[in-house]
Amino acid sequence: MRDSWVGLQAGVDARKWAGLLRRAHDVALRSGHVPAIVRDVIADSWERCTETGVDPDESGARLVIDPQEAGERWRDHPLSATTALLRSVLGDLLHEARHIVVIADADGCLLWADGHPDVLRASERIRFSPGHAWSEQAAGTNAVGTALAADHGVQVFSAEHYRSEVHGWQCSGAPVHDPETGDKLGAIDVTGRYDTAHPHTLALVELAARLVEQYLRTTMLERDARILGLFAEHTARFGGPAAALSPSGRVLAATPSAWTSGRIEVPAGGCEIELGGGTAEIHPLGEGTLMLPARPARLRPRTTPSRLELLGRDRAVLRTPTAIHRLTVRHSEIAALLALHPDGLDSRALASMLYGEPGHEVAARAECHRLRDILGPALATRPYRLIGIDADIDVVRRMLAAGRGDDAVAAHTGELLPRSTVPAIAAAREQLVVALAADCAQPAEISA
Repeated sequence: MRDSWVGLQAGVDARKWAGLLRRAHDVALRSGHVPAIVRDVIADSWERCTETGVDPDESGARLVIDPQEAGERWRDHPLSATTALLRSVLGDLLHEARHIVVIADADGCLLWADGHPDVLRASERIRFSPGHAWSEQAAGTNAVGTALAADHGVQVFSAEHYRSEVHGWQCSGAPVHDPETGDKLGAIDVTGRYDTAHPHTLALVELAARLVEQYLRTTMLERDARILGLFAEHTARFGGPAAALSPSGRVLAATPSAWTSGRIEVPAGGCEIELGGGTAEIHPLGEGTLMLPARPARLRPRTTPSRLELLGRDRAVLRTPTAIHRLTVRHSEIAALLALHPDGLDSRALASMLYGEPGHEVAARAECHRLRDILGPALATRPYRLIGIDADIDVVRRMLAAGRGDDAVAAHTGELLPRSTVPAIAAAREQLVVALAADCAQPAEISA
């Protein structure tokens, strides 16, 4: 039975079929009429390309982000954890059958590529490489863009590509969905020269996509279990109505008379959200969120939901409504740097401050990933920054800025991470001491 999503059917001569498709492509561009030999999925894609003004004679795909930034985005992308799985599933196809695998984000921007070195070099000549846009609107019909547009796996063979420059290639792509939200995370694509096409390639790519989604689902369930463990500790200790939310706001569990199902939008950095008929407080709960009915204003505690203690300690302490965490030395330094830079730091700046030299971005990202297991959504990304956490050093600095020198001295319980040798932390430590001393040295105002 003919599969309408496969570009080269079993038993068909690839060279002859490519020639027929080239003639059909020429006819379609000249007359606006698509010959009957062109599959519906390709004809529909060509129509979309015409409507959006894609130039079939354009050379090269558009560079939308530089390769280094593409690498940064890839390391933060959910699919970056699945490269070993993809290599195990696609390894023989990549190297023995001379193919490459690429992964694009949900917008069709390529973030990662691997496979046969000769094919990788050849693909760079058509800019089928990280940082380039391969959505249909940007590059015409291709397995990355068309799989995302149709939300279905598809093989695109030779002149089925809308742009003539890509007629010497064939590709099979499949979208990958977030198991929690159902949203498209991106697409997996396997590409090679047109004479290496095989009808079974698409099935293999779709299998890889389903295995990746299963891996993400397993990871999600493991994370949910950790959040539920913390929620169980909270309910056993405090009781009362409450709900545990995943990072996307999905309700994982709720005690009686609380919120029991659906998804709740949790604003970044917020402490309260409006729900039907009332207000709820939100607090970090590991990698998730704890939601509690808001108490009347007169009963609410004056302290912030989470407090970071950095002064007079070799290792920072994070106090949340549900737990007390003593951070590692490295995580303490990361937390201190983020507290000192409330607007956030990208991985390059953070790595440079932590290690004193460039080139340690991967290590910095890995540490932040582990720290986020504790902080959850309170550690935001792009750039890395703290949300909803009040650091004791911020309290001291606010008091100094307000001219409350005596209060600042009283709140200064010790030096900032006194044993840390990170230059930025040492400099901030010294600056704070100098500022306190200068404020104390100011002569008292004499009234007339």
